[in-house]
Amino acid sequence: MRHWFCFIGVLFCLSSAQASDSFNLPLDSGEEVTVNVYPATLGVSDQPLLIWFTEGYASRKPFKQLISQFNDLGYAFWQIDLLDSYFIESSPTNVRDLTGEGVAAVLQYASKQGKEFVPISTGRMSLVLLRGSRLWQLEYHPDKGIGTLKQVVTFFPNLFDAPKKAGDAPTLFPIVSATSLPILIVQPTQGTYKWKLPEVITALESSQSQVAIASVPNARDGYFLRREPTDFERKAGENIPEWFKSWLKAGQVSDQKIFKPVKNLVTKQATVSVKGLVSVAKRTAPDFELTDTAGNTIHLKEKRGKVILLNFWASWCGPCVKEIPSMNRLAKSFDADKFEIVSVNFKERPETISAFFKRVQVDFPVLMDLDGKIANQYEIFAFPSSFIIDAQGKLRYSVNAAIEWDDPQIKERIDSILK
Repeated sequence: MRHWFCFIGVLFCLSSAQASDSFNLPLDSGEEVTVNVYPATLGVSDQPLLIWFTEGYASRKPFKQLISQFNDLGYAFWQIDLLDSYFIESSPTNVRDLTGEGVAAVLQYASKQGKEFVPISTGRMSLVLLRGSRLWQLEYHPDKGIGTLKQVVTFFPNLFDAPKKAGDAPTLFPIVSATSLPILIVQPTQGTYKWKLPEVITALESSQSQVAIASVPNARDGYFLRREPTDFERKAGENIPEWFKSWLKAGQVSDQKIFKPVKNLVTKQATVSVKGLVSVAKRTAPDFELTDTAGNTIHLKEKRGKVILLNFWASWCGPCVKEIPSMNRLAKSFDADKFEIVSVNFKERPETISAFFKRVQVDFPVLMDLDGKIANQYEIFAFPSSFIIDAQGKLRYSVNAAIEWDDPQIKERIDSILK
């Protein structure tokens, strides 16, 4: 059974929360997990305990304010940063490598508190939450597979292993199809993995997970954690606690439902992406038609005969902005009849891009991928991502990070394709 629903934010402000206490849970590995406790302002409450596994953002003001709002609505709150507990550097690969042992210990301790609880995660930490939940289920055998766990809530989950290079399709980690839990996914419509959501749902439901979806319109991944959110993102973030109860109700589990995770799990190490400009197997670049900021419609196939640098970017992406000057210089160093830069902006509004142009000089056309379909067509998993396309329309090189485009070695590769 699956549910879909949307919400619109309401603005209100509260002071930031402060943890009143913390405690450590020892693990069999010898590590300890630190749990920071934020009690409900109302004291004793029938609201479930919220257990939020963070990923390096626990000290940010928007997150502290979010905790305060939950506390004032009667929710007790635990916050855990596993990498911080283990004294491990925060990085995407280190998050993906976590086994979930710490999550399992926290869930088992929470199950002894005599009330319902809701584990919460965001982004890559959602992968670790699924791993730990499965370990807890298999080791402690809670009633009906979940005991007093009411529901798992995951915001903009990133459950995919990053491919080695831009243009390769990302694959789900095996834990997704091995999971059996009641799960609510809060998915921003401007999120990177929006178009991958059906694949995630299918994998989760393959082991009888119960999946509910809450759609957040006009918001990006991390919308309630951003230092410079849009007005809608700010309002939507501040409204999360008010809508939380409705979300849990929409994903309510029937008394007859039993959750059974897969016992044998295929292990998979996180892939390390290849850095810099890398060659790719020659294949025709997917064609598309988009409108630029001036209202002109551009067909990629109409660029045949030129070597094209196709760049996917967003104005909120620092590395994307950093590489623009070198792209401007690169464009000027080649004959415009033989080489051209075409950039595709990811899901931003025309007025946002126009305002960006007033701050940053961009000497090449910017096409608007308003729904992210073209980025999904090119399997974009990080920004910026770029491709070099030869005059016959074949992909030749890709890069999944910012680079100095007018570097002599880069120019030499482009020149070799031109010749």
